[in-house]
This record gives sequence, structure tokens and C-alpha cells, in this order.
Amino acid sequence: MLSLAIIEQIKKKSGLAFSNAKDFEVLSAMFPVNERLGVNTLKRLMGYAKSPIAPRKTTLDILSHYLGFSSWETLSGMQPVESDWMEKAFFADEIREGSIVEASWLPDRHLALRCIGENRFRVTESRNGKLHVDDEVIIYSFRLEYPLQVFQVVRNGEIVRDAAGNELGYVAGRQNGLTELFIKEAA
Repeated sequence: MLSLAIIEQIKKKSGLAFSNAKDFEVLSAMFPVNERLGVNTLKRLMGYAKSPIAPRKTTLDILSHYLGFSSWETLSGMQPVESDWMEKAFFADEIREGSIVEASWLPDRHLALRCIGENRFRVTESRNGKLHVDDEVIIYSFRLEYPLQVFQVVRNGEIVRDAAGNELGYVAGRQNGLTELFIKEAA
């Protein structure tokens, strides 16, 4: 699911409230033909339909283009947010290799991740969650009070996929967002 800030940008640009299914059809038609996102994809991205599948990078880039950004990385790094955004958030590409990010969410879930570079992290601790120690994941940003979106999980050297072969991602704190967020910079 997209962050609330991105969803608000979509609502503002489209002029739609997403109070009924027709709004998703209208939004889908607003995309250029060669970058059209389907109704179900849009519903999943905006949290109106559940899916264990993480969005593909190309899908996120298409959405970014619609909002006037060159890529997902650019959009996720340029959110118009509250004045205390930097006090509550870390952008993955700015985290030094070897640094540890710790995040917690309800109910009693905790992750510790070591930055291994290029938006990639290795899980060093996982309590009551679906990620395993030594999983490698791709994360673009961490923000307190927002869900943590993991876009790819590599377990035992293999990308985690569903039965149909689609890459699986992970959303931590889907309901209430992250309740704690810390970074321990590498020495």
C-alpha cells in the first residue's frame, strides 16, 4: 500500500475521492495508454484491496510519472510532508552501509536491519514478523507512523515468490504504521 501522503497526491491530482469503484476506473483511464495501470492494481496500491504481492518497480515508476516525478525513488524521496518529516524518517539511499535500522510496530513486532547498500538491507533480528534473520530486502524509506514497505525479499539466495511466480513483498505496520524507528550509524 502507498503512503497516505502519496495517496493524497493522487486524490489531489485526479480530483477523485475514491469513495466508489468507479473512481478507480476513471483514474486508470487518466494514465497514458503505454503506461496504463489497471483498476485492481490501483486498488491494491491504495489499500482498497489486499494483496500479498509487492508492486513491481515499473508499476511504481508509472505512478510516479503520473504525479510528475521521473521515478519511484524520486517521488518517495520528495514527499510533501509535515515539518517534522526529517525527524521521523530516513531515506534508504542516505543510510550508510553497515548502519542498523530498528523498527517496531503493533502488536509486539520488531525488525533490525543492517544496510548493505543501494536500498538493500539484511535482517539481523525479527520478532513476531514474517521476515527471517538473514533475509535480504529492498526498502526505499522508513517513516515513523507510516507502514514500512518492503519491495523485495531474498531468502536463501532466491527471490520470494507466490505460487504463480510473482515477487512477494511485505508491509509492516499496515494498520498503525511504525511505532518506533531508530538508526544506529556505522562507525
